[in-house]
Amino acid sequence: MSSLSKNSTRPWIALNMAMTADGKTSGPQTEPKVSTPLSEGGSMSSFGSRRDQLRLFKIRASMDAVMCGRKTIESAAIDMGPGLPRFCRWRKARGMEEYNRRIVVSASGELNPASRVFELDFSPILIATTRRGKSRCLPLFKERSWIKVMSFGEKEIDLQKLMIWLHHRWGIQRMVLEGGGRLNDSMFRSHLVDEIFLTICPLIYGGNSHSTICDGLGFQNLQSADSFQCIERCFAKGEAFLRFQRVQGDPDHPRHAEALDT
Repeated sequence: MSSLSKNSTRPWIALNMAMTADGKTSGPQTEPKVSTPLSEGGSMSSFGSRRDQLRLFKIRASMDAVMCGRKTIESAAIDMGPGLPRFCRWRKARGMEEYNRRIVVSASGELNPASRVFELDFSPILIATTRRGKSRCLPLFKERSWIKVMSFGEKEIDLQKLMIWLHHRWGIQRMVLEGGGRLNDSMFRSHLVDEIFLTICPLIYGGNSHSTICDGLGFQNLQSADSFQCIERCFAKGEAFLRFQRVQGDPDHPRHAEALDT
């Protein structure tokens, strides 16, 4: 797995998403929002296979932290953890904390304290918000010692500042981003995504109201956008498992990575 150089001021950041063949990451909500050992998908999609869900847990297990936006944690009963016990054992065997740390990003601070992720204290949670958002959600979580609420901006979250804090204060070297689309968009526009794990599922949702991997403002032109190179591809039972790395940006980004078994 890849990481930035020792002189970097921020973590290596991977994005992990599943989408339909027409680029949608969410669709008709027909399944109940419950969690089982292999149904806690950790993203807005609920159409990925068991293989895709296992891949998600494996990616989480290799990371120091998992980061999501508000809509993602409210889209299903997720806990943002490494999932099955064998992945916790895998982490401990490699000298890592048993559970990854968790970051929830919400500029408004309008969070539901009954969301599953906030009810489980197996690892620390950082709620990254704005000054106004902090005043709104701090009273909701003041009795939960495993949850820290911090402001990283006045009206908008300064993602660069957040990444530096995570790197220096929490010691985060590698982390995975799991949506939603607007948070992904902000991360891409800040040139903070180093790697992409993408599952393409053999479904078509259609329509123009479903979420995509990158919603929001987007780039003004192609010259401004980051370029990615596909470094791994695997096909199984109709799904395509792809992995990309950024080839433009900071000069200390490695161009090669160890394989991740899918």
